Amino acid sequence: MESPQIASGEFHFADYLALDESLTRQYFDGLLRGLAHKSNNLLAVVQGFSTLILMQDDLDPTVRENIEHIKEAGQNSSRLFERILTAGGCATVTLQPIQLGEFLPMAQGSLTEVCEKNGVNFQLNMEPSVPQLAADATKLKEILLELVSNAAEAAGTAGGEMAVDVLAPGQTAGGDPERVDIFVRNTGAEIPVDHMDKVFKPFFTTKESDHFGIGLAIAGVLAHQMGMRIGAQSANNTTTFWLSCPVS
Repeated sequence: MESPQIASGEFHFADYLALDESLTRQYFDGLLRGLAHKSNNLLAVVQGFSTLILMQDDLDPTVRENIEHIKEAGQNSSRLFERILTAGGCATVTLQPIQLGEFLPMAQGSLTEVCEKNGVNFQLNMEPSVPQLAADATKLKEILLELVSNAAEAAGTAGGEMAVDVLAPGQTAGGDPERVDIFVRNTGAEIPVDHMDKVFKPFFTTKESDHFGIGLAIAGVLAHQMGMRIGAQSANNTTTFWLSCPVS
């Protein structure tokens, strides 16, 4: 999958996120944290009793199967609450200088694993002159995992390919000279036009029920917390997610 000539034509990525930083947001931060804490306490009870029941050797097979479903649902609910906290802007972000030439090779194992799971190859195209970013390394990796996972799944389903392109400031037409642009793209089915304004909204998904529909929302919120811009474009059999990162 060849790197697109991004710099030769202007990209128009919608910036969907404009999060409120008012006192109301502080209220909802506390509300989300409290809800997650209380719910996880209740779910721990469900999972604990489910585990005790499953330890019985003479348990009826049908009952065992039902209890396993209950335990699994409890585990998935706990995981969902953890992700909701991040999507709600409750994650702690610490900015530091990051050299992508060192960061991406360390993150590549996780990104490759996500791609291989979906039957596609991970491709990275990065300009050698890319400067340092100001970002939280853990949160930047989480964003990239969300974007790459989304692209890899779409490419795998449609028999396409995916790649990550990292461009230095000034190499993207219409780009900011103080920002590094990261493009995560896949070929395959396009995102319908009437879905483009929903892709970063929590719980919006067109996938199976085992998807929470919150991954891109998490990517968007974390990007906002780190002063990054994020957007998406889907046309000509290619979907591209764009992350514009401030230089350190």
